[in-house]
Amino acid sequence: MTKEAIVFLDNEHTIVYDGKEPVLDTTNKHSDLFSALPIPLKYIHSFSFKISNSVGDDELTMQTELKMYKEGGLDVQKEYAIDFIKYDLGDEFLVEAFALALDDFNQYVRNFPYKIDVVDLAFPHFLAYEALYETEEAKTSNDLYIYISEEEAYGAIYQNGKYIGHRVINSLSAISKRTGLELVKLKEYLIEKGFKRDNYDLEETLILDAIVEVFSKDIEKIVYSINHKRGLFGLTGIDKVFIDFNGQKLEGIEDFFSQYGFEPRIEPLIQHYEKVSPSLSILLDYVYKLHNGADFYHVNVTHLARKKPLKQYVGFRYLVEILIAVVLLLGASLFTMYYLNAQKDKITQLNTKVEIQKKKIRNLSLRFKQIKKKNDILLKEKKGLEDKIFVYDTTFRIIPMIGQISTKRQKMMNDIVKVLKKYHLSVSSMYQKDAQNFELLLISKANKRSDISKFMHDLLEMGYKNVTTQDIAYEKGIYKSKIYINIKEVEQNVKR
Repeated sequence: MTKEAIVFLDNEHTIVYDGKEPVLDTTNKHSDLFSALPIPLKYIHSFSFKISNSVGDDELTMQTELKMYKEGGLDVQKEYAIDFIKYDLGDEFLVEAFALALDDFNQYVRNFPYKIDVVDLAFPHFLAYEALYETEEAKTSNDLYIYISEEEAYGAIYQNGKYIGHRVINSLSAISKRTGLELVKLKEYLIEKGFKRDNYDLEETLILDAIVEVFSKDIEKIVYSINHKRGLFGLTGIDKVFIDFNGQKLEGIEDFFSQYGFEPRIEPLIQHYEKVSPSLSILLDYVYKLHNGADFYHVNVTHLARKKPLKQYVGFRYLVEILIAVVLLLGASLFTMYYLNAQKDKITQLNTKVEIQKKKIRNLSLRFKQIKKKNDILLKEKKGLEDKIFVYDTTFRIIPMIGQISTKRQKMMNDIVKVLKKYHLSVSSMYQKDAQNFELLLISKANKRSDISKFMHDLLEMGYKNVTTQDIAYEKGIYKSKIYINIKEVEQNVKR
């Protein structure tokens, strides 16, 4: 048997599957093959929550376990295997977590007719339908799978070939108890007559009504889940409904959906292989493809994981590494002792060179400090020269402007130049709007916004009654402000 083959643990027998034809085998355990076991939903705890998509995988695993205990209803006194599926919703993850208690796991496998030593994969049944989407065309529809068996039933929602949610419904045994109808007779009615009223005799209508009442509530739950997924995944509706019920269609089931505005195509899941049921065929395909590298959603809540080979354990690797290190150290120690005895003179010479180098480094460090100190002095001198250049530049800018203004304005210009020089301000433009109003566009160097305010204050102190600005703006590392001066006062001062 090839390594690609898997062994499926059914509650009646083991099934060996190599991707071609299943082989029912109850005599051999095939412990060397990858083993898988579907877990009934009655044993699995599930819980969904949202979390920021900025969390890493390790933190997400820890947060999932914490939420399963705090909010998901897990018993802190029990041991659980926990796994999850995450969906990327943009700014956050939607996490659907699953947990299986050790007690429930042991109880389930204890009822098998053969002893189970290892379970590589323990998973919920509804994930297996992803194996049906073999083509890109098949991955473009929104589908609902309704699984019905004696002990388990659910609806599984798939969008574009991926599982996005499920809802547990009444199994055949549960419907039998609710309606008082024998299980064998219930299966007979569903297979032969379905839910179509025309198929039932008059005396059987009460039985049909009882069955429909239970099933209609189950469909209502499923429809509620479908509507809930609209907001999360943008689900537009249901295109097809597949009935996973021993290849049966369940005639009349479309009426349950039409009352909610759904008109899906109803199809039974047909049998893949003669030896096993359609449900089991799909499970075999899912496990086989997953084991051989298929990119399927999967959840593993096994409590009988295969023991790894000794060489794969971290402790064993550490032990081997330690032994190798000890051997290497012993050899290195012997060599070092011999080498040290033979090289004492060289070591002494090296120590002497080290001291010489240390002295050079100290001298270089002292020299570096002296150069740095000199550099700081030169930087200060540079700063002083830049300030002088700034003042000269301002003066040269304003000289042509002064020549254009009448002699009656000389006092005002002299005052402006004086204050500009005081605060190291620069004039970008100077404009006389009319006989009374004068405008200056000031620029403050080194981001000193307050110097512009001080400039205005000093002019006011000099007797200029109306010195205003509308805004002091910050642009590309400098402050700019347009100063408005009413020069009427200047003329009066000149006349006096």
